[in-house]
Amino acid sequence: MRRHRPDFTLFFIVLCLVGGGLTMVYSASNITAINDYGRPSYFFVRQCIWAVLGLAVMVLLMNQSTAGLRRMVKPLFLFSLILLVAVAIPQIGTTVNGARRWLDLGPLSLQPSELSILAVILYVSYLLEKNGDRLADFRAGTVPPLVIAGLVFGLIMLEPDLGTGMIVLGSTLCMLFLAGIPLRHLITLGTAGAAGIVLLILVEPYRLSRLMVFLNPWKDPLGEGYHVIQSFYAFASGGWLGRGLGYGVGKFLWVPMPHTDFIFAVIAEELGVVGSIGVVGLFALYVWRGLWISMHVPDRFLSLVAGGISAMIGLSAFVNLGAVTGLLPVTGIPLPFISYGGSSLLIKMAATGILLNISRYTLQNENPRADLTPTRPSRRPA
Repeated sequence: MRRHRPDFTLFFIVLCLVGGGLTMVYSASNITAINDYGRPSYFFVRQCIWAVLGLAVMVLLMNQSTAGLRRMVKPLFLFSLILLVAVAIPQIGTTVNGARRWLDLGPLSLQPSELSILAVILYVSYLLEKNGDRLADFRAGTVPPLVIAGLVFGLIMLEPDLGTGMIVLGSTLCMLFLAGIPLRHLITLGTAGAAGIVLLILVEPYRLSRLMVFLNPWKDPLGEGYHVIQSFYAFASGGWLGRGLGYGVGKFLWVPMPHTDFIFAVIAEELGVVGSIGVVGLFALYVWRGLWISMHVPDRFLSLVAGGISAMIGLSAFVNLGAVTGLLPVTGIPLPFISYGGSSLLIKMAATGILLNISRYTLQNENPRADLTPTRPSRRPA
């Protein structure tokens, strides 16, 4: 494959998201930072450190060879499993708000589940390429990726973290679709997955409570419904053009988690509908470029990795935006590149580095998928 310059459109989109995210982290967090740590730039400085580290990793991976990407698949997956097991051990994992999702690294903390999503994308892509001519056979072609995704999902649920687990499963289903598994298998898996998610919600009281509040936030306005209601107020206060950057009032200890899960509510209040549409548009452009790259690279493994990374970013953004706007139940998924959180920012930028690397091998004048054989597997009986 011939190598050329990376997709600078995608690179510019990421820089806009990260730069805008840093700006909004400072604006959304300064009141909380003063209240908790005595200085307004506490969260901003830490996020800047992660952003610089993420940029270095992104550039490094952008210039990695394709052979290097393939060599890192199994070691990265094994490393992510070790971290997921470690965080499940009470003496090692750090518990916050009843969930044990972090590893304490002194001045910084790491959330292994973020790394596990990328590890699953790479390993599932490897398996789908390896079994590309047997995808119509459910046992030989579809089960191995499902085992990998199911194993990671199970470890993540020990934390517990249903939201991240759903991103793992959703990204896997998207890659199975892009790989060309029979539609009947995809429908069966989607139905079974949805039923399993519903069951997990019903057996856990706090998840069921979140679902009930999602249906009617004003049923518990000072409890479970408080987050969404305050988010609604922030949206209504912003109007079309917003109050102005830094002039929002929701972050004055009204909107919960204004610099993490609900940072989009602060964006809507300070930048209005226009700014909110701009953020959504950037994510839409990211997913579009990612899928374009996936469809124009003449290598099955790289194509599936690009599609998986696009799905990860798109699904994460969709779930977060849906929760903040009341269209989906609150799950605790951060807004990619924008929400405060070093692990999320670092892994998303690393994934983007891989996507930019893949963009260097796209076919720009030839038949986009000419060398992706088979485009869809032969229809042999399952």
